[in-house]
Amino acid sequence: MRNRGSFLFVESNTTGTGELLMKRARVLGFEPYLVTRNPTRYPFLKDSVAQVIEAETRSPGELTGVAVKVKSLAGIYSSSDYFVEAAASAATAMGLPAANPEAIATCRNKWKQAAELQRQSITIPETRLAASVRDVENILAQATLPVVVKPVSGSGSSGVRLCDSAGAAIKAFESARGALLDQVGLCNPDVLIQQYVEGKEYSAEIIAYDGTLHCLGILAKHKGPPPCFVEVGHDFPAPLPERSLQELAAFAVSAVSALGLEFGPAHVEFMIAESGPVIIEVNPRLAGGMIPVMLSHALGTSILDMVIKLYAGEGFTPPRAGARARAGAIRFQLAHKSGKLKRLGFSRDREPTVPDASVLKSEGEEVQINGDFRDRVAYAIGVADELNAAAAAAEGMIDSLEIDIETGGGESDNKQQAGSSDARWTLHPEAMKLLAPPIQITRDGRLLQYQAAIDEAHLVMLADQVLVSPAAAADLLKHILDLQDEGFQSLEGRDAPRGLYLAYEAELAARAGPEKAGWLHLARSRNDLNATISLLALREAACSTSQEIGILQDALLQRTEEASKLVAPLYSQYQIALPGSPGHYLLGVFFALGRERQRLHCLLEDIRNCPMGAGAGGGTSMRIDPLKTANLLGFELPSFNSLDAVASRDHHLQALSIFAGVSILLSRVAQDLQVWTTREFALIDVPKNLAGGSSMLPQKKNPFLLEHIKGSASTVVGAYVSAATATCKAPFSNSIEASNYGCSPLGVAEDALKRAITLTSLIVKFMSFNVRSMRENLEDGSPMTAVAAERMASRGVPFRQAHTLVGEIAERLSQDAGVAERRSELASHLADVLPASPEEGRDALQFGGGPAKRSTDDQISLAKTLFREMQLKCEEIRERWAGAEVHRKRRVKEFVDDVCIR
Repeated sequence: MRNRGSFLFVESNTTGTGELLMKRARVLGFEPYLVTRNPTRYPFLKDSVAQVIEAETRSPGELTGVAVKVKSLAGIYSSSDYFVEAAASAATAMGLPAANPEAIATCRNKWKQAAELQRQSITIPETRLAASVRDVENILAQATLPVVVKPVSGSGSSGVRLCDSAGAAIKAFESARGALLDQVGLCNPDVLIQQYVEGKEYSAEIIAYDGTLHCLGILAKHKGPPPCFVEVGHDFPAPLPERSLQELAAFAVSAVSALGLEFGPAHVEFMIAESGPVIIEVNPRLAGGMIPVMLSHALGTSILDMVIKLYAGEGFTPPRAGARARAGAIRFQLAHKSGKLKRLGFSRDREPTVPDASVLKSEGEEVQINGDFRDRVAYAIGVADELNAAAAAAEGMIDSLEIDIETGGGESDNKQQAGSSDARWTLHPEAMKLLAPPIQITRDGRLLQYQAAIDEAHLVMLADQVLVSPAAAADLLKHILDLQDEGFQSLEGRDAPRGLYLAYEAELAARAGPEKAGWLHLARSRNDLNATISLLALREAACSTSQEIGILQDALLQRTEEASKLVAPLYSQYQIALPGSPGHYLLGVFFALGRERQRLHCLLEDIRNCPMGAGAGGGTSMRIDPLKTANLLGFELPSFNSLDAVASRDHHLQALSIFAGVSILLSRVAQDLQVWTTREFALIDVPKNLAGGSSMLPQKKNPFLLEHIKGSASTVVGAYVSAATATCKAPFSNSIEASNYGCSPLGVAEDALKRAITLTSLIVKFMSFNVRSMRENLEDGSPMTAVAAERMASRGVPFRQAHTLVGEIAERLSQDAGVAERRSELASHLADVLPASPEEGRDALQFGGGPAKRSTDDQISLAKTLFREMQLKCEEIRERWAGAEVHRKRRVKEFVDDVCIR
């Protein structure tokens, strides 16, 4: 092969395609050079993949000086996010192909990137910049949790955390500022706080050349458990309709174009939210995580070769249009805990559908859980004609990985529950399978967060009471903070034969040593722990449900002002009774919801006593301060009676009762709305994207979301009955029936209710009123006869007599006659008392909360006041908890910092 000259690589990514790019450059006939500040960062250099030049790679001037000395230099490129700008500046100075350094600088600073995308009307999450803890607190006072905290110039998910509390956000902010120091020696003084976007995440792989942006494909992304955002897999093509893929490619291209990137690769990450696609970030470089390798196998052409040739000035030829690409998938295995790798390897050979699989760490190497790309220990790529087969091939290969990590305490993966005082109890395998499945962070993560919060409060209290030494408390607190930062990933897949807590305690014992970890359980029991965790979970469920109800109330109010100007039948037992308005109906729902929401707030105010300190049900002989523990967890007081603390679950039953009340109300509303969508009523219409078709009947439009709302009520009511039944025969002490079966239905009920609330909100927001049909049902005058009878009574005719007279007149009306004839007949007998129009009939009903305009205006004014008060109440409760969390985290930090200083 002919010699094409030299190719200069500026630094490299350490686990992705950096090494492969240098190898491909050599295969293509280039002499690869790697310029780096620290050659020891790259173990692959021992294989002589490139000639090494040591220089200050953060200085474009010094890089240019290096480039001038390289003979026959054809191109300059960096596969590392942190050095693409310097590489582009050096290439530009040398007259070599490169992207605009200013555009890259804008992309690399994600705050500037967000501002530019927003300026050009590209949808992004709400984004704020924080440079201090005070900034974080001010931002959170206006934001809706959860939020995402991430460094302004990070990469590979380093320092990126999902935070559902103020304390977590402050901790993540402090961590993000130093996230890049140990990787590339960069300080991150500024940190972004973004609104979390619910939805599925995707990426677009784009190459810009000669004024055109070419999208190589849309990939679906798989992520590890929160609060981290470690990517654990990618699927190509994303399993979406072809038209959607084209629209998403255009959306991603518009973001790249808006940032002025006109040359080279770009990796665009975005979410598909309920409202549409939302850009998360645009990276001005080739995708990491082995995506280019997988794409190369799927497309049948080397993406790495394309990029090398592009930067060597040899142009770019996109994959041939119309060529049938195969499907591809990548899967990664993450380390589940920190320690030394004793064993790491695949137990089977690769099959033809797995063109590439490799380990990313070496046996004997120390691994540390970081909550980013560095947690990956192996990958496998699957390629097949169908995506399902490609994914199965990659997953099957990863499943064959054998991994054994030994912790600092000498515990290996095949040892269970070291350090637990209950280690002598071994549950029968069949019983364990049924009652104690392996830990799943997606299922158990929130409970572990509550456990860690309680541990923080308990240790601070013990140390303040001089029951535990400050040094022991600080050491344990540091390990608890580490577990939280890691998202408890070291517990993923861990057997828990004696419950989640003892598995968690065993992990702490492995890290801190059994002697220190043993102090953690002083003056407490799993009984008061479980009771406290259940109350923390309950108050979060109740408060978040209140917030969801608030969203529905807001939707109701938004539609009410418009809808109160219309006229519509008011029904009694499905019979037209009076003239009303859809706004009057929506207000009725608003006030009914408001009472349920106020009941939730009363419940939250009533959850004021913290069970911690009650122990197994008889308190403790230790001189503890349960009030301090309670305050650090956001409770007002400790429990007055230790037995009541561990035995009672009345708050859960009350919450489930309120949940049931809300779900029953929404079910009744859904029943009305479903009837009103029928041709016989035809009062409202539901848009196509909130309805479905029939598999057999081409003309049929199914408002099936309303049936889901009604069906959800059965789940919620059933959860209440289940919890009540489980509790009613339990003894008044700690018992599994009450603490487990009496509390576990709460999660099922919460999910079902929130689903019903969200679906109802969507229907209320987007349904349309059939104004003509509403009016036609009132125009024969019969719904206004009650008003006529009351007007006669106001003129001295006894109401019962007026009622009988008007009833006889209405009864004589011929149903075969037209609307105008029936109206005329009524008017001939009741001309001086019958309202002249539906509006007059409606507006006559102004007393007793009727639908008249004056009455409705008063109701709207009152509803807005009540809504503001309920919103403020919900925020006040949240702020009280957040304040307690900030105080607790501050105390924890004081302990840890004080010991470090000593």
